[in-house]
Amino acid sequence: VHLDHAQLELGGRLIVAPQESHVPLLPPGYGPEVWVYGYLPYWANSLNTVPWDSLTHVAVFDVGVNASGTLTDTSRWTSTAQQVVKKADKYGVKVHLTITCFDDAVMESILLSASKRTKVVNALAELVNDYGAHGVSVDFEGVPRSVKEGLVSFVEEMAQAVDEVTVATPAIDWNGSFDYDELAAAADGLFIMGYGYHWSGGDPGPISPLYGGGIWSAYSLEWSVEDHLEWGATRDSLVLGLPLYGRNWPSTSNSVPGNATANGDAVVYHNAIEIADQVGRHYDEQTETPYAFPSSKDQLWFDDRESLRAKIAYAVDEGLLGIGSGP
Repeated sequence: VHLDHAQLELGGRLIVAPQESHVPLLPPGYGPEVWVYGYLPYWANSLNTVPWDSLTHVAVFDVGVNASGTLTDTSRWTSTAQQVVKKADKYGVKVHLTITCFDDAVMESILLSASKRTKVVNALAELVNDYGAHGVSVDFEGVPRSVKEGLVSFVEEMAQAVDEVTVATPAIDWNGSFDYDELAAAADGLFIMGYGYHWSGGDPGPISPLYGGGIWSAYSLEWSVEDHLEWGATRDSLVLGLPLYGRNWPSTSNSVPGNATANGDAVVYHNAIEIADQVGRHYDEQTETPYAFPSSKDQLWFDDRESLRAKIAYAVDEGLLGIGSGP
């Protein structure tokens, strides 16, 4: 991945987008050997700054869905899909359409109804196939346990209608809502959202720890991968999603682990690195995470080249399907 020209666009969601200036692209045919899955926001400024040579997949973010099974915000796809597919085809990059839903009631309405599932599947397949794209990314979050079987059915049905389907899965499935073995069998890839282990409303710490233990909890990227495997996913079905953002927490002091005094704010990848360069960069060896102290009462935890290289190397060494960033 060309990390030197990747950053985050923040709009309430964590989506990968490129910086305006970057190194020249390699010629077509020099793509990565494992999946590199990136989410492209509908508000991206220019397709010319996307690192096409570093990707295998681009998932255009996003269209929604309502309780009746009608897609919403489809213009986010129709206004850009033709141009995205044209650019992507040159580099052999596959294009997916991302469908999102974060509402329990909507998920129950759709996923528990065979007729509504069919309605959504047909509508998504039409959008994908009409533009010569390749698949669908299913990003349903906060999934209630009541739709566990319905989600599997939806993915199975979606897989019959388009060439590829991926499913965004949580770092920690608190509700037991994701049937990893069935989803892995139905989909082409499970995208583990490997971030948020320390979240805005919690105390400061590694957002995406590679390993747990020591002064930290057991939850980590390694834990999430092993949890997916324990419940039936296969290594070659897993895409390890990594963050290209940091978070700065107001805190009582610079003690590590620290105590937050307010919610942490997101900081884009390149800004976090610049701040650390100015005030001094530290590195947590246990979790493979850099951090810095912008003041005596602030803690900034983020990822940079060193930490991301370690996490990418882990994914490759473990024989995972690939890595990615977002959603």
